[in-house]
Amino acid sequence: MIGDFVKSFKISKIAKNFIIADLVLFGGWGLVSPIMAVFIIDEIPGANLVTVGLMTTIYWAVRSSIELPIATVIEKTKSEKDDLYVLILGLLLVSVAAFWLTVVKTVPQLFVNQAIKALGFAFYAASWSGIFSRHIDTDKAARTWAIDHTVLGIATGITGAVGGYLAVRFGFDAIFVAAGITSFIAAVIVFLVPDIVFPGKKYKPVFKGIRNHSPKTER
Repeated sequence: MIGDFVKSFKISKIAKNFIIADLVLFGGWGLVSPIMAVFIIDEIPGANLVTVGLMTTIYWAVRSSIELPIATVIEKTKSEKDDLYVLILGLLLVSVAAFWLTVVKTVPQLFVNQAIKALGFAFYAASWSGIFSRHIDTDKAARTWAIDHTVLGIATGITGAVGGYLAVRFGFDAIFVAAGITSFIAAVIVFLVPDIVFPGKKYKPVFKGIRNHSPKTER
């Protein structure tokens, strides 16, 4: 339903694919957010509210120190392939972090996991923003960014409620596996965006209604 909402707007096709990848990624992690503090305190021996606070500190310390250097490096290359590979690497790291949560047993393991997650999101944010910005119509830039933010807000709001219910019904591991799977799916979606990795070839679109295009005529 939200995917149809995205496709209804006349914006760049690469932008549509990237918004949908964003939706899948953050929708999956939206399941995790409302239950993470409870998981830490209930399931990790020795963890407390200080541990929860340190998790936030570790995440933003790692991400903030890495994201700008990554963006600086990938902007030095003309090809978008490098940007896309960094983006996919970030999604795979985020996926690994989600799956690893199913076996984390100690506070140090939890902190390392959080650092990997932060590194993954730093890679993702730096490269996603670069590619996305280059493939939006200049006269629809504000609208395109607003669509992405709106979609993320809706998805995160919905999955936040769903995540709590699923955790009660199926346990924490089910939520972490779901976040890992959606992160991997997001990587597949951006990898199959036409004309970046496979220029000039036709590939079946990831979602119905999003067709192949040329970067020069993608309106």
